[in-house]
Amino acid sequence: MRSVSKTTIRTTALFLSLLAVASLTAQENSPYSRYGIGDYFYGQHFIHKAMGGMSAAYADGLTNNNGQTINFNNPASYSNFFVTSYDLGLSIDSRTLRSQGGASSFNSVNFTPAYVALGVPLSKKKKIGFAFGMRQLSRINYDIQNGEKVGGIDSLITTYKGSGGLNQAFIGIGKRWGKFSLGVNTGYNFGRKETNTRKDFVNDTAFYYSSNSQSLISFSAPFVNAGTQYETNISSKDDTKAGLTQTVALRFGATVSLGQSLSGTQDIRKETILYDNNGGFSRLDSVLGVTGVRGKIALPVSYAAGFMLIGRSSNSRGLFERWSFGAEYSSTQWSSYRSDFEPNDRPFNSWMARMGGQFCPDPVTGRSYWSAVNYRLGFNYGKDYINANGNQLNIWSVSMGAGMPIRKWRSYDYQFTILNTTLEYGRRGGNNSVVTENFFRVAVGVSLSDIWFQKRKYD
Repeated sequence: MRSVSKTTIRTTALFLSLLAVASLTAQENSPYSRYGIGDYFYGQHFIHKAMGGMSAAYADGLTNNNGQTINFNNPASYSNFFVTSYDLGLSIDSRTLRSQGGASSFNSVNFTPAYVALGVPLSKKKKIGFAFGMRQLSRINYDIQNGEKVGGIDSLITTYKGSGGLNQAFIGIGKRWGKFSLGVNTGYNFGRKETNTRKDFVNDTAFYYSSNSQSLISFSAPFVNAGTQYETNISSKDDTKAGLTQTVALRFGATVSLGQSLSGTQDIRKETILYDNNGGFSRLDSVLGVTGVRGKIALPVSYAAGFMLIGRSSNSRGLFERWSFGAEYSSTQWSSYRSDFEPNDRPFNSWMARMGGQFCPDPVTGRSYWSAVNYRLGFNYGKDYINANGNQLNIWSVSMGAGMPIRKWRSYDYQFTILNTTLEYGRRGGNNSVVTENFFRVAVGVSLSDIWFQKRKYD
């Protein structure tokens, strides 16, 4: 039988290495990521990002022009797998932070491995498929300084730093019965949140020791989320001149992620420090040192629902998607979020409205390269969950992208290689926000599909 290639194994190992390196070297500076579980972005596939983030009603695997991708946000879509597929995604995030009134700004750039996943059709006859992989759900990374006068004489510089985030290792299965599909993901959510507060006095006549306060919280727990999809044809027409059958289908989708209680431990350290000539510091005296403090972090229920209209063409060569567009609404009940380690965190319930679609000019004949490319466009608007001094933040973005085949389709095999690119521009915050974030993301993912794990008929 065919097995997973050495290239695939090496690529997976490279992704895990990049994930570890990125968590140590990330340069993103988002002050809002210090709240809650961090900058929560749900680890979406880049195809969905390019279409405004829609994923509940998206399914791949029935269209030869797209090859196949893995919609891990809705496991019901796994039932459509017809070949084994491997997905890998990497992104570059650029942010511009502006203080209230635009008096000052700061730019930062961050490289991030986003996801790696493998999807396999267990039974094409019974419409059963499964997938497994790893993705980032949230990210914590900030480095902020604040200067102030103390007693009207001394200057105090406070530096706030944070790092970490939430990751997910998942495995899921989906099955289809006629027009209806159902799927379930499970696995493990795990991560950490490290925060540091350093205080330095600046005085020409007196010497003060600096202080450092550090908290390191590690957390993990199993999770469960589920999804469903229902698809029906609403029109069909034969084009005898072109030798095609043109159909329009309507697909509904919905997902739910159950609430979750993460088990965590916290290490706390408060100390006076002394700087060396290289800018580093060493502990002078320990004021407080506590390790292994146990607690819980309660993550809330979230759900999404949407629809997509799909236009298809079919002939003896196969089934091809010409266009699709739709809309989606999602919400997370963050008001039920609780942390034993940070009891004062009280985020808002969040919601997001999304719309978008994709279009392929000529997927059937493929007369030119660019006529076989899938072009995507999307928009979203909503309210973020972060509670920044009692203000809930607006968030919106526009996105565009393309699914570009980098290996020519051949009628005698089922090998597809698609390069999925996404450009996204958006803003978080507004006129009432202390800090407004403008962000620009460039994302590149690759989808490799082939018939693996198939018994040989001839030796």
